[in-house]
Parts: sequence; structure tokens; C-alpha cells
Amino acid sequence: MWHLTLYSKPNCPLCDEAKKELLEFEKECEVKLDIVDISKDKALWEKYQFDIPVLMVEGQEAAKHHIGLKKLRVLHRRWTEGKGLPQPDAGVFPAN
Repeated sequence: MWHLTLYSKPNCPLCDEAKKELLEFEKECEVKLDIVDISKDKALWEKYQFDIPVLMVEGQEAAKHHIGLKKLRVLHRRWTEGKGLPQPDAGVFPAN
């Protein structure tokens, strides 16, 4: 099982879209998804207030802002192949 955490906040359209994509991804892959409202945690708010949504994979920051199915599939494939998580600017993510 793949453990994912989504840092989010209320009234965030990008967060709502990421949640929708993650729920769709759960149909393809066995994941444990935790959604954390950063507005309830001062340290998380200070760290991520301008970067949400933020996806953590197994405790590591993996993606920010636009988190869609294609990106989730790339992350999962790289993770399961033992390649680790790419940096956002590594050029491995699809456009959407």
C-alpha cells in the first residue's frame, strides 16, 4: 500500500481538483490517503500556505499545485521501479 498525504485548505480550487484526481487514482492503485487541512496547523500553514496543494508520498514532498492522474501515475511508476521521487523540474512529468 502506498501512503499519500495531501496538504490542503478550505476554499482552494486546486486542492479540490487534486482531491478529485486522488480519489480517481485510488481506483487504479491501493493507497492510503490522508488529507490534512493546513489551516489548522500553524507550522504547516507557514510552510505551505502559498504552495498548496502539496502531495507527500511516503513522507516525502512529491508534487505541488497541479496534481493530476498523469502526474500520479508517473510518481507511482517511478516509486515502484525503485527510481525514487523526481524533482518537480526534472522533466519527467507530463504537461497535465
